[in-house]
Amino acid sequence: MRRRSHVLALLLACVTPLAAQQWQPGSALPLVRSAVMHRVARDNDSLLGSWSAAAHGIVRFASVLDHGTGPVERVMKADELRVEVYGEVPNRSKQIILAWRDTTFLPTGIRYHRDHLGIVANDFGSTIRLGEGDEVRDLIHPLSLAGLDYYRFAMGDTVTLAGPHGTVRVVAVAVRPADPAAPGTVGTLYLDVDRAALVRFRFTFTPAAYRDATVEDITVTLENALQENARWLPWRQSIVIRRSTTWIDLPLHTVLRGDWTIDNYQLGVPQPPERFVGPFIGGLRDPAPGAVWTAPLAAALDSMPVAEADVAAEQREASAALGGKLLDGLPRFRFFGHGVSDLLHINRVEGITPALGAQWTIGRLLTLRARAGYGFSDQRVIGDASLDLPVGGAHVTVSGGRTVTDVVDHPTFSGAVNSLTTGVDGDDHGDYLLLERVAASVRTDMGRGVTVHVTAARERTASVASAFTPLLDSVTTNPALGAGSAWMGELELGRTAVDGDGWQLALERGQGDATWWRADATVQGRTTAGPGTLQFDGEAGAGTSGLPAYRSFVVDGPGWLPVVPDRSLGGRRMARAELAWQFPVALPTPPFPYSHLVRLPSTIGPLLAAGVAGGTLPLLPWQGTGRIEPVGGVRLDLWGPLLRLECGFSLRTGRAALAIDVHPDWWGLL
Repeated sequence: MRRRSHVLALLLACVTPLAAQQWQPGSALPLVRSAVMHRVARDNDSLLGSWSAAAHGIVRFASVLDHGTGPVERVMKADELRVEVYGEVPNRSKQIILAWRDTTFLPTGIRYHRDHLGIVANDFGSTIRLGEGDEVRDLIHPLSLAGLDYYRFAMGDTVTLAGPHGTVRVVAVAVRPADPAAPGTVGTLYLDVDRAALVRFRFTFTPAAYRDATVEDITVTLENALQENARWLPWRQSIVIRRSTTWIDLPLHTVLRGDWTIDNYQLGVPQPPERFVGPFIGGLRDPAPGAVWTAPLAAALDSMPVAEADVAAEQREASAALGGKLLDGLPRFRFFGHGVSDLLHINRVEGITPALGAQWTIGRLLTLRARAGYGFSDQRVIGDASLDLPVGGAHVTVSGGRTVTDVVDHPTFSGAVNSLTTGVDGDDHGDYLLLERVAASVRTDMGRGVTVHVTAARERTASVASAFTPLLDSVTTNPALGAGSAWMGELELGRTAVDGDGWQLALERGQGDATWWRADATVQGRTTAGPGTLQFDGEAGAGTSGLPAYRSFVVDGPGWLPVVPDRSLGGRRMARAELAWQFPVALPTPPFPYSHLVRLPSTIGPLLAAGVAGGTLPLLPWQGTGRIEPVGGVRLDLWGPLLRLECGFSLRTGRAALAIDVHPDWWGLL
């Protein structure tokens, strides 16, 4: 009992309440009132009576898959634009698209709203509109006369921001609607201490602000720069729109992100009256080739920031400002699945197994998920349920379930492909056990992308037998992995970036029919090397002598050590490392409708990997030989990448093998 109390104390220690903020109407804060009046004066400024500027932007449409340890973002389409911007008081603007090119990296038929192809002029004016009013329409701006009482503001610290013309002292002012359930913005205003001008505004919206049911959230960042040492005008902007399906929650959503830079201002230059005739964004209606571009669009994307990390941080801060309420605009009830294989899969134990889950959001704080499935071969009902509640800056989850699960912690193959090969000829890469588990966990963000996850659990494991008959051949015997009952405590610490770089540390304690300690660490990194990218992956782990079979380590397999026979190398200890150099290669695009418009990049390059395992456990297919297994080969990532082909050979035995699977980036969905 003492050990369990220690685990619960650690759980509670991870829940850190936010410091109380003093929310007040804008009319009660002199700096906010001055900022509102500054915008009114700006709109009647004689120097800004007429002006012009040049804007350069890149708009990207991407898919984002959540693998559980971090998201993977893949750009599907990118557009680059050069736009002339003209302004005239009060709040009158016109934009002309002069140059526009695009590249499609994965098949998509997306068409943008016209206002996503230009900048936000005048910080939106007195009302905010996005997606030509389809996404957000006529929302009160916090720094408008109406916004003084509609919103609540909280004064923060004085900080220094860097701009193109030096640094400036600003005060961070948090903002949210007086009524958290009302349409409005939630974010932070950075106001110039000396001029009360808006320098930076980073915000998202309350769910009631969204008009499109597919919008998960929108994050906007507007940065102004001091022009002629007197006027704060737009300098950099980004708008990120995340969308998901309205009826089912899968580990996949799309992101539309526009990043803009505005410069070359000309102030006090008269514009002809006809300048502002017609639509507010004119010029080119479709992308057109031109000599203005000097480098491929794909090269310009390399220096662009990824969308997901920035958005996640802003959403967490905004949620905290509203007392932990969920901010997505999606329906409160949806079906869900952890991936396609969660909805329907085939393995040698359960056979054909359909499953479906549903989730409810209760009061925008509590999320309930429940899922059930049935294996037609073992005639076993499986299912799980969870309750998730934000507390302070953390998420507390209580869960329970009865599932048939693979022995490994991280997937080494595609679930969809494994279902196909199992159904046809019984070639199943998994090894399964029945897991019954009840757990309470806390997950919190420690800043700089580092997360801590603490779990206390009671679980019981039992061995399961092969029961499925494939169309051809037969299935092999499933190993005995059951270990009875145990209490468990787990501590995970990690940092994962959208581009895949990161690290994870995990420590586990088990006490019951078996008693053990277990620790493992992983690291991933990549860097540019000549014409390609150098990628490194490494993992090491160890467990004590009491480690049960289902918590042992497995090192080999197509996704880890190609050529080494699948599920043959493992034990209580292991280490693995892989170094791969991938560079672009031009390959023909597979024929499909409009394939001539799509650029599907492929990469090829050598890889070198090695693994070792020790501490053999009896009666298991994988053995801890204590012998290093070095592997060399060539890896080809095809078309997007969508597929991965590996040709490897053992540097110790000379054995060669070929493996084909869906690219690992898509395993979380499949």
